[in-house]
Amino acid sequence: MPKEIELKLSLPAHCVKHLLHIPLLDNLSISAPPRQKLHTVYYDTPELTLKNQRCALRLRQSGNVWIQTIKTEGSAASGLHERDEWEVPLAGNQLDFSQLSDPVIPKFFSDPALREQLRPIFRTEFTRQIRILQPNKSDQIELCIDRGKIIAEHLKEPFAEIELELKTGNPVALFKFALLLAQSFTFPIRLENRSKAERGYSLYTGHQTPPVKAQPIVLTADMDPTEAFVLIAQNCLAHLTKNEQGTLAGDDIEYLHQMRVALRRLRSAFDIFSSVLHDPEPLVHELKWLTRQFNPARDWDVFVMEHLSLIQKNFAKHSGILSIRKVCEKLRQSHNKTACYSIRSKRYLELILQLNLWLAELLPYSIQLSAQQRAKTTLKKFTTSLLTERHEHILGVCQKIEELDASSLHALRISIKKQRYAVDFLQTLYSPKAAKQYIKTLSTLQDILGALNDSTTINKLLGEIPKSKANTLTIREAIGIILGWNKQQIRQKKTELKHALPAFCNSLPFWRTHKQYICI
Repeated sequence: MPKEIELKLSLPAHCVKHLLHIPLLDNLSISAPPRQKLHTVYYDTPELTLKNQRCALRLRQSGNVWIQTIKTEGSAASGLHERDEWEVPLAGNQLDFSQLSDPVIPKFFSDPALREQLRPIFRTEFTRQIRILQPNKSDQIELCIDRGKIIAEHLKEPFAEIELELKTGNPVALFKFALLLAQSFTFPIRLENRSKAERGYSLYTGHQTPPVKAQPIVLTADMDPTEAFVLIAQNCLAHLTKNEQGTLAGDDIEYLHQMRVALRRLRSAFDIFSSVLHDPEPLVHELKWLTRQFNPARDWDVFVMEHLSLIQKNFAKHSGILSIRKVCEKLRQSHNKTACYSIRSKRYLELILQLNLWLAELLPYSIQLSAQQRAKTTLKKFTTSLLTERHEHILGVCQKIEELDASSLHALRISIKKQRYAVDFLQTLYSPKAAKQYIKTLSTLQDILGALNDSTTINKLLGEIPKSKANTLTIREAIGIILGWNKQQIRQKKTELKHALPAFCNSLPFWRTHKQYICI
């Protein structure tokens, strides 16, 4: 069964002509760059059955040649797309299922009723320029530069993108070449996690893919810790990059929130496995940079969209609340622009490519370890002591909860968050039922401490309001209302925290069922 492995990057349409003339392409090309005009029609039922089954069906014309292609969704993360693909040459522009002999092809294509309902949904028209690249003796890459438009009924969306498809060799070559490409010119390019089919469906339906949350990870007890880290980190990168487009669109603050969660999960993974990783600091440093770019935008999102909205409902007649909302909305938008700028930056592109390259080179090492080496450092042995140490640290801090100031409560929240992510990653090694209950107690504490941290942040954010705006009488009154409301919220959350602690303190560490810890 053919498998397509390709890396996609998007770029501004006016930059295509500059890309064609960079020396890097001339140095690695082993073929003349042919030019094709491609016309593609995508088919589905009125109910979008194929889309719902995560499958795409298309007819593509190049000159007098027609190709029918079926693609499954496969996986797409950090611009790398891996999909099963079946292609059949046809005599004309009519669908033909008579040659679908591969038993792996989705069975629903054999249903006559489905075939009868298939109709054109959208189409693409673009020019493609192709080069075959030979970066070394064992790897061969097909580089396609596509420029054109997607058309769905009366709607059109232009696009320009680079497709790097692995013809022979190791996927590592795709990331290495993409890094060389990114470093060879100054105009902006971005990893593209959406296929043309996904963009076509979005245009046709008018709906953007909803925010993507973290997906489950399945680990096994006898895994090498390095192998487990690679799988976890790749999962976190998929979580991060699949929310990029929604963040840039700016229609829903949940996309940026999910990107921040993905970053925290990824940094937690580096922290958990730090003892088995070689020189991860340059990457960790860049992840911290990206976190700093996102944090102010998220703080303002929460303050304006959640806290101020709630206050406004309760003080609807106070003109100062409405005025301060307008001022804060401008600040929120400004910080969101900064977050989006960082996503579009060359530094972000190189970070994602470097991470993927580092992980792709790390995985073969862990897989090649001997059985004897694996037995010494199995994942379960590695993680049990770590979970115990972190659990006991949190218990110790919780016993002094009455003495903790805002800074110490923030540190406790970070410790709980790290433990929760660790358990999320590792729960398949233990009893799922017991892990679920433990995660629930951690999540409750994390939510309460998160709300307390948000309340502490509000005071800082109010201090960022320009003095020229904050000095008006109505806004000073509004600030007083917000501060008073905030104090009440802090008192309420501290009471909730006190009531939630016993459930965690008396919880059974599911990874060590022979021993129970009880708060004194």
